[in-house]
Amino acid sequence: MRIITSEIIIAYSQCPRKAYLLMFNKEKGISSEYIELLKARENEHKETYLKNLQITSSGITLSSSQDFKNLENSSSQVILRTNGLEVECDLLSIDKFKKRDLDQTYFEPRIITGTYTITKEQKLKLLVIGYLIQKLVNFPIEKGKIISLDNSSHTIKLSENNKILKPLINPLKKWVKTSLVEPPPVILNKHCPYCEFQASCLKKAKQDDNLSLLGGMTAKSLQKYHKRGIFTVKQLSYLYKPRRQRKIHNKFFSRSKPELQALAIRTGKIYLQEIPSILRPEVEIFLDIEGIPDENFYYLIGLLICEGKKIKQYSFWADSLLDEERIWGQFIEIINLYHQAPIYHYGSYENKAIKKLSKRYSDDETYEALNQRLININKLLYAKVYFPVFSNSLKTLGIYVGASWSNIVSGLQSLVWRYRWEKRQQTEIQHLLVTYNTEDCQALKLLTDVISSLKEIANSDDSIDFVDEPKQFDTEKGKLVHKQFNIILETAHRDYDKNKISLRSLDKKKTSKNRKKEKSTQSKKKSKQFSIDSLKPDLSIETKPLEICPIHHEKLIISKYSYWKNIIDLVYNTKGISKSIIRLFGQQSYCPKCNVYYPPPELTKFSRLQVYGRGFKVWVAYHRVALRLPHRTIVESIKEHFNEAISSHTTRRFLQSLADEYLETENCLIQSMLKSPAIHVDETTIKINWEDWYVWVFTDGKRVVFKLTKTREVEIVKQTLSDYQGVLISDFYPGYDSLEYQQQKCWVHLIRDLNDDLWKFPFDAEYEAFILQVRDLIVPMFKTIEVHGIKSKYLSKFKPKVELFYQQSIADKFYESELSIKYQKRFIRYRDSLFTFLEKDQVNWHNNTAENAIRHLAKQRMISGSFQESHTYSYLRLLGIRQTCRFQNKSFLQFLQSEQKDIDKFKVVLSSRPN
Repeated sequence: MRIITSEIIIAYSQCPRKAYLLMFNKEKGISSEYIELLKARENEHKETYLKNLQITSSGITLSSSQDFKNLENSSSQVILRTNGLEVECDLLSIDKFKKRDLDQTYFEPRIITGTYTITKEQKLKLLVIGYLIQKLVNFPIEKGKIISLDNSSHTIKLSENNKILKPLINPLKKWVKTSLVEPPPVILNKHCPYCEFQASCLKKAKQDDNLSLLGGMTAKSLQKYHKRGIFTVKQLSYLYKPRRQRKIHNKFFSRSKPELQALAIRTGKIYLQEIPSILRPEVEIFLDIEGIPDENFYYLIGLLICEGKKIKQYSFWADSLLDEERIWGQFIEIINLYHQAPIYHYGSYENKAIKKLSKRYSDDETYEALNQRLININKLLYAKVYFPVFSNSLKTLGIYVGASWSNIVSGLQSLVWRYRWEKRQQTEIQHLLVTYNTEDCQALKLLTDVISSLKEIANSDDSIDFVDEPKQFDTEKGKLVHKQFNIILETAHRDYDKNKISLRSLDKKKTSKNRKKEKSTQSKKKSKQFSIDSLKPDLSIETKPLEICPIHHEKLIISKYSYWKNIIDLVYNTKGISKSIIRLFGQQSYCPKCNVYYPPPELTKFSRLQVYGRGFKVWVAYHRVALRLPHRTIVESIKEHFNEAISSHTTRRFLQSLADEYLETENCLIQSMLKSPAIHVDETTIKINWEDWYVWVFTDGKRVVFKLTKTREVEIVKQTLSDYQGVLISDFYPGYDSLEYQQQKCWVHLIRDLNDDLWKFPFDAEYEAFILQVRDLIVPMFKTIEVHGIKSKYLSKFKPKVELFYQQSIADKFYESELSIKYQKRFIRYRDSLFTFLEKDQVNWHNNTAENAIRHLAKQRMISGSFQESHTYSYLRLLGIRQTCRFQNKSFLQFLQSEQKDIDKFKVVLSSRPN
């Protein structure tokens, strides 16, 4: 019978194929030099550590509870074995003070490592040890310790080992019981450089043209393509189809496309989504830093400084951590000599290194100054330039563009060289590392040169093509035909009488005389104006004069001079709407001290150039916000109905002015909402200048408020709701998990997801059984709500059933189906927020109220496409008022007419006279 060791369990967590090869493959792989070095360091550390503790007993095998009873002292190199599992524990410590009988004996497993930092694999091994001890002694092991290379002790909690280990151990046990086990597919991942089977898997992947050859291809992405019948890189390359870019904007989404990378490999061409823009000044600096991540130590900083045709190379070497500050100072000294030169690097490693070194030996100002000069070439390439290579590593791209290395070395090999140098202090090894660092800088410069040249050669070089506008090749005669046909197609969109087709004069340009004639014609059309003050008013309204001086606060003298202003406004009455010219007039007030005449206060509300009254603002707001009409349609409607020619810019100013007036209303809505027992929150995306922004909706069922943010961070929820004490009802967006409010998650979202996955995978028997258990739990609850409403006195009886459901179907339950595991995790994560409605009155089990409030915006988004930031804030404030009126069954138009500010107190009153 095969034994499942901790090495196999750890291998399964990294790659199921590796675990299979360790269990069933007779030929062992070739372990990398780096892994062998780590093992040697670990063995040396174990020997030294145990020798210092003077542990005598070693090599004991424990396979039963009786073996543990016989233990008298702490033991080293303990082998734990039970139920086909075996693991070696470096040190099993026993607390004698707590040992009276077996149930109260305190066991503390320890593992001794050869690294300074703690890895996931080391934690997993300690969990396996705790799991086996727990199985043997029949009581939980609370914690264990990992001893790092600097003899620091790191305590690890072992209470959740069942939850983590069961998905790893159970499949391995099935392999042991099955006579013929099919090997898992090859999936190349980040662990491959450390794996002893890398060569065989890579060979197999190349034979199969495996999708995982593409860098950045995750298991989830592979599964998505496999469902579509795509299994090879060549098949994937045919999946890409050029798409037409919108003419409104020239920005591309920064998301890499594997199918485009595959197309580049198949065709051997460079594909450009966007040509990177790199400014190439006279002086440039290319940076590469070498370090030991395990020790958080940077030992080599390489600089390549190009000043015109002059090239200088600097290599700052640190023998130990004590020299790190010295090489940092040397680096800063050289960099400051070229304070305006950009610093090019590849990847995020250099940026992180500079940030850490700045904190250790400089200050934040130094980092900020350097950070502004750093240019990550990898970031310029990502999702913009697709080279015909499998990954975007510097080595791969460097070789493609013609760079060369004396030794093709990986990052792991450089660590091996550094460890060798620390032991032997050989100059040859130091020279290898410095050369390797220098050649990285040179490769970076060559790659930068190639990228910056793309702008010049992209149109002429046949090996370079554009992603969404592939090059079209034609003859000289073909060019003329294309040009003529394009002119015909363009002219079809114009007025034929004004823009006749003339194929003979295609190259003839407009003369300056023609352009002057067109401008003069347009200016004559626009010169027709009228003075509103010359019109006879339909209605005159006298206003009260100002009585107190705003500066001296003394009583003013009412003068004999009058002040008046004509306003074009809309009058709303019981018979309908009509346009009127209203003359507002009143006596001016004189202040002897100021020697100033003050107009009536009512007239100061209008600017000097304002000719339209509040009625027009209300008309525009109603049609834009409630009826979702575009601004140009509103302008046309005003022209048709009231014979007033205004611009779209004016309608936008109307909305802005009206929104400013209702800031008090929005604050009032928020304060009233905070008194509600539950608030619904949801968010959706809109386009602001063709970039994704987020609109958040807050509603208690009677009041609605919208907020706009540039990111999806939930900080806006904290700012809006502040010290809210009720329940927050939301969907399953993970950002809400960081909020401290009591929450209720939307069951509609969860049920929809459960149902959709059941349609997609109808033959997943385990998942189907899980769904039935969920159904049996929630259906009686919803039937009770249908009869009695959301009242805790009727719903609290289901709380024991919820506990039973979690015990039987969720907690410590092992599922094999990916869907079952997915929803098991979801139920565990949201246990406290799925059933809040059982305990609280008036707390709904769904978030439909928020979705209903935001649906109007979703439809407007489909109509408008993109918004402008400055106008969106005013639109959303008015939309919140409109949705509040709708939720309270009140007229939005009549509320705006009333000039009241509190919607809750508003009653419908139609005015027969203008305000």
